[in-house]
Amino acid sequence: MSMETINATAPQTPRQITDEDQLRAGAWSLLGALLAGPPDDQVLEALRGIAADPSDDDMAEGWRALQQMAEGAEPARLRREYEALFIGAPEGELTPYASWYISGALMEKPLVRVRQALRMLGYERQEGISEPEDHAGALCEVMGQVVLDEELSFEQQRAFFQEHLDPWIGDLFTDMQHAKTARDYRAVGLFGERFLAVERRYLSMLV
Repeated sequence: MSMETINATAPQTPRQITDEDQLRAGAWSLLGALLAGPPDDQVLEALRGIAADPSDDDMAEGWRALQQMAEGAEPARLRREYEALFIGAPEGELTPYASWYISGALMEKPLVRVRQALRMLGYERQEGISEPEDHAGALCEVMGQVVLDEELSFEQQRAFFQEHLDPWIGDLFTDMQHAKTARDYRAVGLFGERFLAVERRYLSMLV
């Protein structure tokens, strides 16, 4: 699901976007793309070229897992795996929605709260998108945009993460690593798990 900025409420002083913000936003956007649909040739080629920092113990294993997933991977095989995991017939093995993980059913209060938060931040869903806004891919995409939105404060950034992602998406990443139909997507779950731990520590230090 694609979101666009319409009228975000600006803090008193626009926030300066740092190199670290760029890296964090890139990781969120990558997760958003991988959770929204199977990677195509262009994404796989980018993943094969990853140069993980060996000194970064927290993330290096996750980046290596994605690189190994991409090596020799075929879009058609990844598409079948993605469908078995998240779409399926009548449904996939996993249900990647905040409402499902928090409430045990789709289209529940977590979705309402996400929609309210998006309106407050000044984001709206683009036309032609059918997925509810609490889909994991959509929320990761939005988080990446929030990180790079200089008109949103650190407090708004942290609040969106803590309310709409942190309570449940870690469980999705764990489930992805143990799902029976998962093969290549176990690497996505591992990367997400490692990045989530880093993000939790980073956002907890913001003042």
